[in-house]
Amino acid sequence: MSILKPLSAALMVAALAACAAPQSASKPEPLNNEDWYQVRSETQVILFDDLKVFQDYLATGKAPNMRTLEEKDPVGGQEVILALTAEDQGKALDKIAAYRFFKVAQVPAHPFYGEVRQDDAVYVFKRYGDMQDMIKLGEPIFRYTDIGGGPDGKTVTYGLQKEEGRPESTIAQFKKNHSL
Repeated sequence: MSILKPLSAALMVAALAACAAPQSASKPEPLNNEDWYQVRSETQVILFDDLKVFQDYLATGKAPNMRTLEEKDPVGGQEVILALTAEDQGKALDKIAAYRFFKVAQVPAHPFYGEVRQDDAVYVFKRYGDMQDMIKLGEPIFRYTDIGGGPDGKTVTYGLQKEEGRPESTIAQFKKNHSL
């Protein structure tokens, strides 16, 4: 028994010293979980996690890198494509926010901003869950519609929660994102 006390004390001192030593652990990778964008057609779902890439795609139909996945969209069976920044093109799928959102494996930030373009319609969300529900159902359950409030006079539909009023901050973010 007499040897256990000094040994225990030595182990405790070593453990405390290890905790107090400066850690050289690498800085965690940022989540990139504040926004997510989609362009949906009958044949493709293009996913974006970068506003600039999304804006450029809307203007030109091109992105720095388009990566086709080997899986189909679970809702409509369309081909799934990631539109990536040049920096993201070599990353593993589990390191790409747009893919993690698609797989429902990304915790969204608060506040969150999401946008879906589908059939010449624009849908905007401040909650990831509302965005996912709309994708599954085809329309937001509760909505605020701004007729002619989008680019080129398009109608913009904002996903809401029950009894939620006009989404002023989400409208402001949409207008800022699209220079309206």
